[in-house]
Amino acid sequence: MTSTPPDALAVLRAAAAHHEAGRRRLHLVPSENGLSLAARIPHLMDAAVRYAFPSGGGENWAWPGRQDLVAIEQAAAQRLGAQLGAEHVNLKPTSGVSALSVALSALAGLGATAFNLAERDGGHGSTRFIGTRLGLAMHDLPVDPATCTLDLAALERVLATGPRPQLVYLDSFMCLFPVDLTGLREVVGPDTVIHYDASHTLGLIAGGAWQNPLAEGADSLGGSTHKTYPGPHKGLLATNDTGLADRLDEHASHFVSHHHPADVLALAVAAAEMDDRGRAYAHATVANARRLGAALAGRGFTVCGEKAGFTDCHQLWIDIAPLMDAEEASRRLFEAGIVVNAIPLPHITAPAGLRLGVQELTWAEMREDGIDELAEVFTAVLRDGQDPAAAVPRTRALAQALMPESGPGEQVLRVALAAAGIGGTA
Repeated sequence: MTSTPPDALAVLRAAAAHHEAGRRRLHLVPSENGLSLAARIPHLMDAAVRYAFPSGGGENWAWPGRQDLVAIEQAAAQRLGAQLGAEHVNLKPTSGVSALSVALSALAGLGATAFNLAERDGGHGSTRFIGTRLGLAMHDLPVDPATCTLDLAALERVLATGPRPQLVYLDSFMCLFPVDLTGLREVVGPDTVIHYDASHTLGLIAGGAWQNPLAEGADSLGGSTHKTYPGPHKGLLATNDTGLADRLDEHASHFVSHHHPADVLALAVAAAEMDDRGRAYAHATVANARRLGAALAGRGFTVCGEKAGFTDCHQLWIDIAPLMDAEEASRRLFEAGIVVNAIPLPHITAPAGLRLGVQELTWAEMREDGIDELAEVFTAVLRDGQDPAAAVPRTRALAQALMPESGPGEQVLRVALAAAGIGGTA
């Protein structure tokens, strides 16, 4: 006899069915990653329902018996700081947009001029909305369409006749290539704060496969911890400037109350995993993205950035308009067992293209042969008009190899569902 109410069982059955369907698909969304069994376990622990607030001196504030959670958070911050080259790391943000809000508030005063990337150039849609409502005068950073990177000469011309920015917020959630941070610093001068949103590239930075913003001229960085960084849905802020760290800490303490100790513990586990295999994973991610880009281009697809090697990170952009509408391409791939973004891409004429990310497949240890098979499926379904259902056995075989039904995570899930009164996943 289960103590779980019938309605709750219905929810769990639906969630189990969703999980099972997702496990059989290949996920190429650049903003998602896998989370190991070890990193999922804290959400079953007492930490999932507790508060733990580090305060001055690192002691827990107001809730007795939580100093052990605070100590783990401090250790995680130190580990992440070592990976990012940052002396100060704040783990209060609960998401990338949470980190974005804190940074905009802390790094620029009311009425200050701030520059960020326009949405048409790959900037995050929330930056301008939040910045404007925090009282900032927001302006577009100029971008060279030919290279999809900052046009520093154009920025220099803009600043010669306009207000100097107090803050430059680099918020590219559509990225292929690094930013010339040294050149940007020369243009904006020493007094402008440069904040680098590393939501998409955090794991590549930690693994040494992408530019290190804090070493190249950025004053601070922030972002989410679940894209190329294989952690929980959370956020962080980091800097080597003590004054900026104090400001970020102050504003974070007001923008975020409870910052979820179970997520902090999960991030601590992910950080340890990144110490263990992060360098190999990060470099393999970039190699897999370039290999997929070359394979698709070689099969007739229009892959953005081809002249520069397609990408320097986890993302690939496909201008699919010569073959079909992007939404139709996404639907066909989904029916074949592949999940991708159909989304507006910078500097293409079609309303949308396909934005791919290989980080989740790479964290699950997909190798070159898997990437080549993936390109073959894309070709069959999108170029050659094959019925997507005919490709399902191929994608399911790839997914099964990455996330086998006999894997430890699946075994633990079956035990948990049985304990709740459900005999197994759907």
